[in-house]
Amino acid sequence: MLVGDARDPDTIEQLVAGRHAVICSLGIGVSSTDRGEINDEERPDVCAVSTKRLFAAMPAHGVKRIVLMSAHGVGGSNDGSRYVVWLRRLVENRLLDKDEMEAFIASSGAPIDWTVVRNPVIYDGPRGRPHEVYTRIELNGSSRITYADLAAFVIAEVETPRHIGQFLTITEPLDDPALMAGAEIAEVVVARLIMREA
Repeated sequence: MLVGDARDPDTIEQLVAGRHAVICSLGIGVSSTDRGEINDEERPDVCAVSTKRLFAAMPAHGVKRIVLMSAHGVGGSNDGSRYVVWLRRLVENRLLDKDEMEAFIASSGAPIDWTVVRNPVIYDGPRGRPHEVYTRIELNGSSRITYADLAAFVIAEVETPRHIGQFLTITEPLDDPALMAGAEIAEVVVARLIMREA
């Protein structure tokens, strides 16, 4: 284990060197849904800065694959829906950091196979709950995914890339059939194995 600042270039170099792929899950955790209990006064930069460092370091070390965690309501999923408006009022500054991260990724010409996963509320629960990944979906208060299913999807995406160059939202089925009817399931665009050293 390496403890360090994810914005520090030397730390990033140490993390990337000798790796086959990167899973990046950064940000400031939210332990409440009450604005009064969450301090969102300062705008962090850990997601934007560390992603820029990773995209600079990975090609130099021959690492092509990265899966990054974001949040639904960021970038192209900032759709003005009630869920997104509520979330951005709750943690606007944290999402601005992820907005900058996603904008950088979308415009980057780095030789990197990236996938961005936007999650709704994450909760403790069993692996194997019904869920799907979408390129477009409007979420609501029922939107959620278990830690186990989210982790399983991210690891599978690293081991067998199927959604390279896509921004995805992952969620269990919503309680509103109209929202589900308007959703667009993510198409598999790439399927290949990352070879591991024996």
